[in-house]
Amino acid sequence: YIQSGLIKGFMKLHPGMQFLQTMLDEDIKRLYETGYFKNIAVKEIKKDDHVKLIYVVQDLPIIYRIEFKGNKRLSSKDLAKKLGIETEVGKFGLNQATRGLTPSSSINEKIEIIKQFQLGKVLSEEEIHLLINRIKKAYEEAGYSHVGVTYKIIPVKGASRLVFYIKETKPTYVGDIHFIGNKTFSDGRLLDHMKTQPFSLLAFRWHPPFNKHILMDDIKRLKKFYENEGFFEVQIDEPIIKKHGDRVNITIKINEGPRYKIGKIVFKGNKMYSEDELLDKIIQHRDSKRYYKKSIIKLIEKRIFDKYGKIGFINEYTSVKKEPDFKNKTVNLVFHVYEGGPVYAGKIHIRGNYETRDYVIRREMRLQEYDLITRHELSRSKDRMMNLGYYDNVQIVPVPKPDNFDDIYTKIQERYTGQFSVGLGYNQVTGLAGFASIRKGNFLGTGDIAGISLSYGANYENDSISYTHKWLFNKPIDVTGSLYDTKIYYTDYTVQRVGFDLTFTKEFGEYWYASLGSSIQKVTYSDISSSTPPVIQSQAGTWQARKLIFSVSHNTTDYYLFPSKGSIQSLTYTIALPVLGGSEKIQKLVLSNANFIKDHIFYTGTIFSARETAGWAQAYSNLVVPLDDEFFVGGDYTIRGYSYGYAGPLDSAAEPIGATREIVLNFEADYPLYKNIFYVDAFYDTGRGADSWSGLKPSNWLGSYGVGIRFITAYAPVRLDLAFKTKPVPGDTAREKISFVLGSFF
Repeated sequence: YIQSGLIKGFMKLHPGMQFLQTMLDEDIKRLYETGYFKNIAVKEIKKDDHVKLIYVVQDLPIIYRIEFKGNKRLSSKDLAKKLGIETEVGKFGLNQATRGLTPSSSINEKIEIIKQFQLGKVLSEEEIHLLINRIKKAYEEAGYSHVGVTYKIIPVKGASRLVFYIKETKPTYVGDIHFIGNKTFSDGRLLDHMKTQPFSLLAFRWHPPFNKHILMDDIKRLKKFYENEGFFEVQIDEPIIKKHGDRVNITIKINEGPRYKIGKIVFKGNKMYSEDELLDKIIQHRDSKRYYKKSIIKLIEKRIFDKYGKIGFINEYTSVKKEPDFKNKTVNLVFHVYEGGPVYAGKIHIRGNYETRDYVIRREMRLQEYDLITRHELSRSKDRMMNLGYYDNVQIVPVPKPDNFDDIYTKIQERYTGQFSVGLGYNQVTGLAGFASIRKGNFLGTGDIAGISLSYGANYENDSISYTHKWLFNKPIDVTGSLYDTKIYYTDYTVQRVGFDLTFTKEFGEYWYASLGSSIQKVTYSDISSSTPPVIQSQAGTWQARKLIFSVSHNTTDYYLFPSKGSIQSLTYTIALPVLGGSEKIQKLVLSNANFIKDHIFYTGTIFSARETAGWAQAYSNLVVPLDDEFFVGGDYTIRGYSYGYAGPLDSAAEPIGATREIVLNFEADYPLYKNIFYVDAFYDTGRGADSWSGLKPSNWLGSYGVGIRFITAYAPVRLDLAFKTKPVPGDTAREKISFVLGSFF
């Protein structure tokens, strides 16, 4: 299987050289060390003054395929995934296996495994036994102990197979987990720090696997948890395991011991900031005797990190020494601050932009060469790039150099911005609508956006074409033009808008944006029911709308699709007057504010948000506000417990007729269940739509509360909420309502 040329490449003895037995021995040893050979023998044939060496080797076959036999509980696909290796040459490469992953110790381990066990080469017996151990570990993690694994190499020249024969055992599951002696923390709190979990119908853990090795690691994790909470003398006995059929019940005895308090806090090496500045309000009184918690150390370290990062000391690092006083049951903390010095930007390198032109990325960078590097500017640069929507991942890493000028490496991972989409969208207004669209973000690598969209459903039709040009005249000015034909079929009438919009948006400073737009539309109201109020019937026919739209906004959020920090404030003023050439005479003002805060106290990843919206619309010359410009409060995007428009004015038939004023408040908490993709949430909405300011008194407000999920897919974000109204209204008396939106978040 191994070519003779490759074998000779490992040897140092070559024809014409003086024969030395020591060199021959070294060559044989070197060949064995390659792991490619099972047996090696050398025959020496002496003739005259030279020696002929004949190597007789039993080489190991090159493995091109790995197979599993006898595995019923775990599929071959699952085993290959758990092993982290390819099972067929060329099935996937290193780049594919690690695409989109942020560097970490676990990812580095995975890379090393893939490199070590890539096929198309000989696998030594040692490497094969490593794979056997990984197969056994995969079964143990699934609750199958003492699984037997043997192997056989089936040699076929150019296509040898390595077959693992697996003898599965009966699984063992976890029944109950009982704690004794835990006075400070509940059972649930302790279980949060364990991988071994008990049987639970509500949590859908019907067959939680039992693995003793994992359980012993759990004991270490529990001990670490207690120590991080100030219990430095905690003792946890070896768990008592009792088997009942295919389940085991586990008892864990804990002797918590005394809880230590924080003693003295000392800083060393800090010249730029005083101790009080570094502590700030984390611990207001050093003699307050607060209980020791590792989270307090993290807060202090983050404060130091942020303080020095603001002044360009980005290479600062802090080490912490804990000094327990076992007599007084306190812990003294000594923070050694290694300040370094101010760091400036050297060369800026961009990697991974196979499509995006360099200038598109550089214009979003808040740092230029020779600028002082601050952590805020690094973070803001990343946020701006992510908010373009063209990248799955952005990493900005300063690489230290001896002259205090760090080169900055910006590595981006581009996403597919050219999309042909066919699918479904849904919300309460448009209903279920099928759509087909061609959209090209980052058009020709310039950052521009071009799109064509066709959408058709039972209640909604939309054809549109749009183009956004970024950085007009190399200034932070975006211009967007769009042509559209939109028709929405409401219960009592149909509205069609055919028009053209042109909007200029300019960025001021870092977070402020102002836009000026014009809209030319032909608006047709048709199919108006005879039972609708006169105010609606009066709008039948075709209207010419000519509008100017002014907008100012302030945006500090970190990610446009699902912010976790920052805020958004906006003011939008719309005016339509005959002097502009239209028949509508209205003005409209909408104010909105949204704040997003991530949990930095318990580090649960929960995102808290609060949104406030206020709107006002007014018509002139005895005209009425067009239906499509009124506020319909209630529904997917306002107060979720009410149907569309039912939290506003109703006619005599209990049908919504729209409002000229609105106030809406939304409060939400989103908890991540899986990475930053799947969230569960709880929310409360309140507000009202009315035709007078007196109608917006808090005593008239309606509210709803509920729970839901958020799911970010490659296709579109999904939102599903179950909302309960606080008060029924005529025409909408059901206590609960399901709110489902495919295509955008709230």
